[in-house]
Formats: sequence, C-alpha cells, structure tokens
Amino acid sequence: GEVVVLQGVSLSLHPGDRIGLLGKNGAGKSTFLKGLTGALPRLAGRRVTGAHLRIGYFDQQQLEVLDLEASPLLHLQRLRPGVREQVIFDFLGGFNFKGERAKEVIGPFSGGEKARLALAMVVWQDPNVLILDEPTNHLDIESIIWLEQFLKTFPGAVVIVSHDKMFLNNVTNRTIEISLGRIYDFNKPYSKYLVLRNEIKEQQISAQKNQDKQIQQTERLIEKFRAKASKASMAQS
Repeated sequence: GEVVVLQGVSLSLHPGDRIGLLGKNGAGKSTFLKGLTGALPRLAGRRVTGAHLRIGYFDQQQLEVLDLEASPLLHLQRLRPGVREQVIFDFLGGFNFKGERAKEVIGPFSGGEKARLALAMVVWQDPNVLILDEPTNHLDIESIIWLEQFLKTFPGAVVIVSHDKMFLNNVTNRTIEISLGRIYDFNKPYSKYLVLRNEIKEQQISAQKNQDKQIQQTERLIEKFRAKASKASMAQS
C-alpha cells in the first residue's frame, strides 16, 4: 500500500528566502522537493502558486541529458532561440565558460564543467524559484564561490539540499529540517539553526528529566500511602 512520507506540512516561499533543506536519508527530502515542483501528486492538501511562478530545478541527473556533441553556446541557443550570441557569451562567462571554451563541444569537459553548464541552463530559463538538489557536487572551489555569490543576489526564492555545510552556511537564511514525517522551520541560517536545535534538544532532555523525577516522586508517595494504608489495615484486623 501507499506509505505516507510527509503529513501535516505547511510552508510558504517568499522572494529572498534561501532555504537549506535538511534530513536523514529517507526522511522525505526528495518527496518534499517533488511536492514543491508539482511533479508528485498529493494524497491531500493544496499547492497554491503565484500567477508568474517559474521553477528552475537542478539535480545531478540533468548531467546525463546533456548533448556531448554540442557546445555550451548551442545548449543555451536551443533553450532560447533568437537571443543574440553576445548576450549568451556574456552569460556563459559568468559560469566560467569564456572565449573559445563556450564554443567547444562538451564531451571532453570535466564533471565540474558539465555540472556548471547544467546549472547555467536552469538559470538561463529565468526562474523566480530555484530548487537545487546537491548543486555543489563535482563543482570546483571557484565554481562554488561563484554559485554562492549568484544565489546571494538572486531575486527569487531558493531551496537547497546539500551535504556541503560550509556552502549552506554561506548561502542560507532559513533552515527546514524534515524528521519523522514533519517539517521544522527555523528562520535562521545553517550555523544558527544548529545552535538553536541543540538548545531545544537540551530543553527537551531537561523537561524529560524533570518529568521522570516528578513521576518517581509521585510513585514514592503512592508507595508510602499504600504502606501506611496496609499498616492501618493490619492494625484494625
């Protein structure tokens, strides 16, 4: 039968949000992302979108559909025919495909260069919501720094799944943790989320200890009462 991965989830995305999406493997991160894009049918609930919503989605599988016989220039021309070549060259330069490199077929390119091109293709389609699943895999340091700067100035909303904690810390201003079928939304970047989460856990542990202590005290009182009642009963008999 069907397994409910997420339940009772409520979330709003706003321009300027830079969300780091966290959770253990199997917690439901992919399900959550597919729900955001509308790719996964919902069992219940609503997905309300703005009239001008344009989602750009990136994951590692997009590297597999690149045309190895085409250049970065041709990849972008196919997506938006009619745009002047110089505009495309300028855009590709931002992704470090400069000069002749933008005209070369991508077959011999490194994994990092192909990942950069796949990202460039997503951004080239002018989305106002970016959903990035492990965007820094295969990227070199220079490309990661460029991506961080780009995301800081991107006017729309961004949702990121990444194991790169430094990248999350440099980019995010909001952190969502998926755990046991629910989401926990912290309006803080990754490092401050860690501090807050630890504080909450310590409070929960402290509250649990206090509760256990109260239970033990109550049980001792009950035992005392039972002992007294037993003695009284024996005295009467």
